[in-house]
Amino acid sequence: MEKLNPCLVPPFSKANAPRSSTHILLPHAFRRDSELSSPRKNVRAFLEGDLKPIRLNKINQHLWLAGLPRPARFLHRQHLLARTIILTESPDEHLVWHDTVIWIKPIPEYLLSFEFWEREICDDEALYRSAYGLLLSYTWLISYKSDHRIAIDAGLLPADIDFAAWNAFAIDLNMQNQFTISCPINERYEYGELRLSRLNHLYRLGAAGFSLWNLVSGFTSKSTRFPDFFRRNFGWVLAVFVYFTVLLSAVQVALATEKFANDGDFQSFSCGIAVLSLAFILATVVIILLVWSFLFWFHLISTIRYLKKIKAQKTVIIGHKAV
Repeated sequence: MEKLNPCLVPPFSKANAPRSSTHILLPHAFRRDSELSSPRKNVRAFLEGDLKPIRLNKINQHLWLAGLPRPARFLHRQHLLARTIILTESPDEHLVWHDTVIWIKPIPEYLLSFEFWEREICDDEALYRSAYGLLLSYTWLISYKSDHRIAIDAGLLPADIDFAAWNAFAIDLNMQNQFTISCPINERYEYGELRLSRLNHLYRLGAAGFSLWNLVSGFTSKSTRFPDFFRRNFGWVLAVFVYFTVLLSAVQVALATEKFANDGDFQSFSCGIAVLSLAFILATVVIILLVWSFLFWFHLISTIRYLKKIKAQKTVIIGHKAV
């Protein structure tokens, strides 16, 4: 935990808070490592997992490669770009986009409560900065009535918060942000939308520290099925095959003409193209087999290690209960 800052106060006025502490409902469980825990028994651990973009903070200095230092587009602009909103509860995946999909975290209702900020957030500067940045990101997304409608329909905003209440809250929050210089927001929120493919490249290239897991999974792994993996990463091979096929067909047609049939230079060129095509096909097959073998053993060994870890944890718990 970072040093406590006694000067921290909620970033909005109590009068404009859309929620009171009596209306806050936390989820019944959250995942902590490999286990489910209760937020009521460990509120701080729940808030850190729900608010801190830990994985993105590991590559803060490289985020300019994945996005621009500007607020995210309004929700109606996201629709105009034909992007589908997918809900995520991970702060690391908030405002990350890929192709025609953008992931957005629904606004945690406890961030709309003035009393909750005073009780649980304002005594931890790192948590405060993450919570403040996350809250500000919703003012980027929801500005017009059309944005508010989209947010309600998509489940990003509680349905009972009307546009007038949200507008007053957002104005208050942005005004407070102009005066909150002593405690800036989390560095992740200096950027708006982040491109998933580039985040994956950054993780695979070791921007967050090299590990086999980062090399295989990147920032966020999608489907772990081998056909999907090879389709995503080796689809370009099919295009190369097509080009080689067209080239070899053209060479074959040329060799059938009188002009090139007895041309030694062109025959040498044709022979080189044929050998290059065979070498490329052979090398591609070998690489695919090696990658498949590596992934198979990597996932198998990872699963065995995980099962051993879980077994060891259960043994320790049983031992404590016996004592």
